[in-house]
Amino acid sequence: MTVSHLKREYMARLIDKEEKRLDIARASIPFFAQKGIAQTSMDEIAKSAGIAKGTIYLYFKNKEEIILTIWDMLAARHQEVFHARITETMSATEKIVELFNFSECKEEHDKEELLILYQNFLSTMLIDKTGLYTNYFATICQRDYDIIFQCIHQGIAKGELEVHDVDILTNTIIIFMEGTIIQAKMNNLNFEQTQSRLTKYITFLLDQYTRKEPCKN
Repeated sequence: MTVSHLKREYMARLIDKEEKRLDIARASIPFFAQKGIAQTSMDEIAKSAGIAKGTIYLYFKNKEEIILTIWDMLAARHQEVFHARITETMSATEKIVELFNFSECKEEHDKEELLILYQNFLSTMLIDKTGLYTNYFATICQRDYDIIFQCIHQGIAKGELEVHDVDILTNTIIIFMEGTIIQAKMNNLNFEQTQSRLTKYITFLLDQYTRKEPCKN
C-alpha cells in the first residue's frame, strides 16, 4: 500500500468522522430547543442520532462541545449564504440587512426550533460562569462587527451614509439584533415575526444615518 493511498484513506476517515459529528449535532437541535441546554442529556442525543450510549463520546467530549458545533455549522452556512447574496451594487444598508437575513434557516432546518435554540443559548450565556459560551458568543459577535464595520465604511466612502462614530453605530446594530431576539421571547413571536421586526429595526436605525437628497425648490 502506497503512502498516497494511506493518506487518502486517512483523509476519508477524517471526513467521515466530521460528517458523523455534524449528523449528531443536527439530531440534537430539537432536544436543545425543546428541553433547554441544561436539561438535555448526552444519552438522549445519542439515542436520537441512532448511536450507542458510549459511542457519542468518540465524537464529542460533552454537550457543550455539541452546542458549539451546532453554532459553527449554522454560522458557516450563514456566512456562505450572505456572501452569495450581496453584490457590489448593493448599498451599505442593504448589505447589513442581508447579514441579518436568516431565511436559509427556513429551507434547511426547523426555523422555530433554531429561534428557540438561539434564545436558549443567550439565556445560558448570561448565567455562564465558565466563560465558555461567553467567549464563543464574543467570537461570533466579532465576525458580525467586522462585516458591519466594513459595510458602514464603504457606505461612507460612497456618500451613502454620514456617520461620526462607526464603532458606536456598529455595536448599536449588534445590540439591536440581540435585543430583538430577547424581545421575541418576551412577546412569544415566531421566526417570521422576529425576522420582520429585526429587518425593520435595523433599516430604521440606518436610515437615520443615510444622506438625504437636498430638497429642490
